[in-house]
Amino acid sequence: MSVAEKTDLRSSLLAALAFFDIFNYPLTLAEIRRWRFNISGHDRGAVEAGALADLLSAPPIASAQGYYFLQGRQEVVAMRQRRYRLAEDKFRKARRLARLARLLPSVRLIAVCNSLALSNADAGSDIDLFIVCRPGTLWVTRLIIAGALHLLGLRPTGERHEDTFCLSFFLAENDLDISRLALPGGDVYLPYWIASLVSVYDAGGVLDSFFAANDWIKRHLPGVYGPESGSRRSLPPPRWNSWLLPLLRSGERAACRFQERRFPRDIAALANRDSRVVTSAAILKFHVNDRRAVFQKSFEERCRTLGLNA
Repeated sequence: MSVAEKTDLRSSLLAALAFFDIFNYPLTLAEIRRWRFNISGHDRGAVEAGALADLLSAPPIASAQGYYFLQGRQEVVAMRQRRYRLAEDKFRKARRLARLARLLPSVRLIAVCNSLALSNADAGSDIDLFIVCRPGTLWVTRLIIAGALHLLGLRPTGERHEDTFCLSFFLAENDLDISRLALPGGDVYLPYWIASLVSVYDAGGVLDSFFAANDWIKRHLPGVYGPESGSRRSLPPPRWNSWLLPLLRSGERAACRFQERRFPRDIAALANRDSRVVTSAAILKFHVNDRRAVFQKSFEERCRTLGLNA
């Protein structure tokens, strides 16, 4: 490896540590190899783990208990270990929901996203889900699942979030490329969000298809070749329920009108103005408090401190 290649690779490793430092999340050797961020634009292809040793051994990179982090941030190791122990119970709840939601033939993929996908959620946090549906069924699928969770008291409220389910992102199976949602001027969070998804139900290769449709993330994350290897075991789709699909599609327009009339004021005000709240036949995204711009700024500030050009 040439000096220039080593410089580019170390920049990628530092950029990854800078990003995950925002979330108090140290990385193992395998993770930093996978999650390196191509900040120079010249980091390409596979990298052997052994090639990283020297690049990870000098400041401002530090290590402890098999984790790598930015110097002076050793406390994040204990934080990650504590959150990891909390995550399995939340995943168990997500799998339980998936066992029921898969009974809808419109549901093709249910994946855990955001902090829980990395087993990095606090005890009081909710469970964020990303759901892919058959075309023409997004609104009716969301209405059925959200309605059932509301009746069970499992939807987030102003007073309670712990172990409730956030249904803020639905996507149609025939339109899986979400590059159009990237923030103009830079969006470090979106590639990591895509690459960290953990499926709890996949009707058959849907997560792989989602990755294929979004292979543009490899320009930013050259160590990512597909879904996270730790994706959870998924149940097979039922075979008896296909007759329900025409009924669901017939109710799509009514389900859309019903939900649009009941949008909270903030969602109605932001709908389709930018990528925070998007409503269409192909995508339902309700992220009023979309913090990607905040994460981008934090990432750029850390990169400047490390001498990197974000």
